[in-house]
Amino acid sequence: MCYLPLVVCKSHYSFMKGIHSIPELVEFAVQHNLESLCLADEEGLYGAVEFFTSCQEAGIKPLIGVELAESSHVVIVIAKNEEGYKNLSKIITDLQVNKVKLMDALKPENNNLLILCNDSFLLSQWKKNENIGSVYLAPIVSDAKALQSLLIFISRWTDILHRFPAIPIVKLNVFSKNELILYRLIRAIAQNRTLESFQSEEAIVFTDFSGPYLPFKPIVSSQEVAKMCSFEFDFSQYFFPHFVIPET
Repeated sequence: MCYLPLVVCKSHYSFMKGIHSIPELVEFAVQHNLESLCLADEEGLYGAVEFFTSCQEAGIKPLIGVELAESSHVVIVIAKNEEGYKNLSKIITDLQVNKVKLMDALKPENNNLLILCNDSFLLSQWKKNENIGSVYLAPIVSDAKALQSLLIFISRWTDILHRFPAIPIVKLNVFSKNELILYRLIRAIAQNRTLESFQSEEAIVFTDFSGPYLPFKPIVSSQEVAKMCSFEFDFSQYFFPHFVIPET
């Protein structure tokens, strides 16, 4: 059995960050034999239903998540089940509407969510909690060689992994080097910078993107993440928002 990192993508619903439609992302996953794919658009679940149905039709396990940020602190949160999806929806509302702080909105003891984080400040704060079962270290890898080196390296972090098991992730920003100019262009515009001053980002090639099987329990593969998550949309009935008509 090969070790596979978790592939996380953004769609064009992430303004000035995602360059692909959801059907394009799912088709790419099919072409590269990915068994699961995580959608984590920026601070929203706008494409969740389309992503879920597209993945199901393609035989891919959909993982519904969101990328949340406050200043330079960024986390990816994935719904494990229906309750987790409700929690995720409330967290987004609290952050955007009620202006709740990220640390206050996220509860590391919430077993209905997976919180993927490589932010040293957030991890240091959560480490103080007694129950942090939903928090995972999320180092980002770029290729198969980097993945293998990372797996061997982080397996030695016994003190950290004891508190935060690791889920290495691949961020699917571009499909090929031909798309780098487009991706760099929208990111430069978003940051009000010139292309010359914007640091190049390499495309991730998924062909043979698998590492050896390493029996390190604290290092979690994409297959194991997929087993943790059972959330599915229920399309068998309609739900209408409750609206109280004000008295005139």
